[in-house]
Amino acid sequence: MGLGHFFGGLVLPGLKPSPEAARVRVLPLPSVLRVPLLQHAGLEAECCVSVGQHVARFQLLGHAPAQGFGAPVHAPAAGKVIALERGAVALPGTPEALHVLIRVDAQGPSQPMPPLNWRSTDTSLLLERIRAAGVVGMGGAGFPTGGKLSREAPLLIINAAECEPVVAADEALVREHANDVLEAAALLSKIVGASRVVLALEQRMAPALDALRSAMQERPPAAELTVDVLALPDRYPAGGERQLIQYVTGQQLPEGSLPADIGVAVQNVATAVAALRAVRDGRPLVSRIVTVGGDGACGTGNFEVAIGTPAEHVGAAVGGWHSEAACLLAGGPVMGVPLPDDGVAVGKSVIALTAWRTLKQQEELPCIRCGDCATACPARLQPQLLHAALEAKEPARALSLGLMACIECGCCDMVCPSQISLTAQFHNGRSTERVRQFERDVADAARIRFEQRDARLQRDAAEANDAQATRLKRNAGAAAAALAKARAKRDGAAPP
Repeated sequence: MGLGHFFGGLVLPGLKPSPEAARVRVLPLPSVLRVPLLQHAGLEAECCVSVGQHVARFQLLGHAPAQGFGAPVHAPAAGKVIALERGAVALPGTPEALHVLIRVDAQGPSQPMPPLNWRSTDTSLLLERIRAAGVVGMGGAGFPTGGKLSREAPLLIINAAECEPVVAADEALVREHANDVLEAAALLSKIVGASRVVLALEQRMAPALDALRSAMQERPPAAELTVDVLALPDRYPAGGERQLIQYVTGQQLPEGSLPADIGVAVQNVATAVAALRAVRDGRPLVSRIVTVGGDGACGTGNFEVAIGTPAEHVGAAVGGWHSEAACLLAGGPVMGVPLPDDGVAVGKSVIALTAWRTLKQQEELPCIRCGDCATACPARLQPQLLHAALEAKEPARALSLGLMACIECGCCDMVCPSQISLTAQFHNGRSTERVRQFERDVADAARIRFEQRDARLQRDAAEANDAQATRLKRNAGAAAAALAKARAKRDGAAPP
């Protein structure tokens, strides 16, 4: 199935782990976990533990912010809180976050949430459980999942496509836990009211596709739910949200719109399974599968990693990094975020840790307007024109050319013969515009509050004037009546 193709994109080498290395292994806990309280889009969680406190596994470390957008964070293991420190997190463009350092006690207690029977539980309670369990987008964006599931959608797409080289965590999840994937799809379809589910993988993921199809034969979906398995073309970025929606539905998601606006819900497969385990098993999100690889790593593999595990500890599981390694990324080679060092902890949205021996060292040359970037751009933009507008410091022109529609996939960088870092330039331009828009929103909100206050003061003054006029009129009437009564009494008492 699939209604067509998406524009642009590239065919990239797989560089995936071998079948033996691709098997998911549970990574032993480090002696100390560094759990960041910012592992998601939005605001940092509000710390609710103190140094010296003993915590149980799954215990709350940070509340979702009382005001604003965010998610709670839980303890991946029992132990003692030995420090609260600020440090780097593996999220692009985020400030240093508060980290809870836990000296691990592997034999310590656990405090899971009460399991729920999702088939008989009200949707509002299911959403509340997913929020309380700290489930966020595990495909990279880190958007709190409860918010994405709060709108109805007739079509639910479970995205297991990993079109970037090396990354194979979601493929491993589907291959080894196909029954959970199907149950997670049924749970989320209940929450969003979907009557159709599409499980999207890539054509090269033959073992995972076979596992899903076998699981569907053993446990067929409910009669009222249509479930399809879709094999996407092995083309980057087939797993991009907009490209996936276009391939499945034939519709292009309008710029500035959300999938729910056209009746579609898209969830990463690891996110869906985390939501299921939060509901069915009462397990907050405290671990995830991470792929380790790249030519700067001494090995490759998939590992179930506790949140807060330093990247160095994960790398040691494959023999560490080569001495020639020059760059460590949280993510794959195309969209990965460079880490300052391997002490940075794994967060909920870190799908891979990849080390590379070489960086992009060639000097950037002037744009020759060849148009290769426009041919490769899956968002149908004109990157060479965007580049010219930003170079000329004309942000308004860049916005008119569709800057905010850029998905920062990196295709333009990979085909540019002049070695221009277009994606980084577009990221900076988009970030600057978001800051400007935020400042405009703050100014508009302040202006609206001032106008509302001014209108309220004028209304209060008018009401006070009306009340005073009413009192004066009432008092004048009472005085006149009293005077008339006095006169009548006097007149009546006078001699004839």
